[in-house]
Amino acid sequence: MNLAKLKIEYHMDLEYLLETIIKSPMPIVILFKDRQSRILYVNDQFYQKHPEFKKNPDSVLGKTDFDLFPSSLEHASQAFKDEQNVMETGQAINIFEVEGLNQQGFFKIAHTRKYPVYDDNRECVGIFVVTEDVSNDLSVLQESQEKNAQLMKLNKELTQENTKDSLSGLFNRRFIRAQLNSLYQQYLEEKTPFSILLIDLDNFKQINDTYGHTLGDEVIHYVGEILLNIKRQYYPTIDPCRYGGDEFLVIIPIYQKEGALKIAKDILEAFENQKLHSGDFHQNIQMSIGIATIDNESIHHLLERCDQCLYQAKKDGKHKIYG
Repeated sequence: MNLAKLKIEYHMDLEYLLETIIKSPMPIVILFKDRQSRILYVNDQFYQKHPEFKKNPDSVLGKTDFDLFPSSLEHASQAFKDEQNVMETGQAINIFEVEGLNQQGFFKIAHTRKYPVYDDNRECVGIFVVTEDVSNDLSVLQESQEKNAQLMKLNKELTQENTKDSLSGLFNRRFIRAQLNSLYQQYLEEKTPFSILLIDLDNFKQINDTYGHTLGDEVIHYVGEILLNIKRQYYPTIDPCRYGGDEFLVIIPIYQKEGALKIAKDILEAFENQKLHSGDFHQNIQMSIGIATIDNESIHHLLERCDQCLYQAKKDGKHKIYG
């Protein structure tokens, strides 16, 4: 429905509507200008922005932006070009403009809309300008964005704190539950497979009993470092986690059993190729690994099945992979 139809069918007084908008107490400056961008009319809010004309309101008539912004000729020149372009093309513009500095030394930012004005013969005779000072809004927005950035950073730190094991540097059980639930949902909806490795350190109790719990803690930290290094260098999609005590769980999205077996072998090889040196302790850290791939079962059953595979690896003589 066009405006003419609104005026006829609903008896709308569009001229009165325009007058209501122009005389609105909202902090918006409204101007009418002629073809040479000279001011023909301003609303009352204009004088709040330019109090130098308040004593003699009519003195603003015939002025241009070059008169209004003598210390910002670049702004005045750009405004003139924009207005001439609007009148020549008939295309309105919606822009943000810098109008010099305020008393505090900050840039004044104006949100300005400029529309062509036509006479009864559809000839463009001038321009209608609506401008609003949004400097404070932008300052509030910037402050809000900075606060949001700080909150996001804090939230990320808190999230990491809540999902990371401080001793090993790996994800903890909170993360395990969330990640397995997410992968399980994908499996139900899209049949996307995933696998898990359950790792148990061989002879860890003996290490604790012989060398003390301090070394035991060093071993846990060392295992975490190696697993994270494997993730960084070779398998960025895996999520090594500390399952509890000297047990570790590696979550492997997308991989089937064959791929998971390859990762398990690489993990064993990484620990075989280097030793932990701490005081009198100079040994390889050995481990047993169970493998399980999701197969029309619950997460609980998947973990149980993987634990049974780990038990079988231990039973077969430790430092083995079973799945």
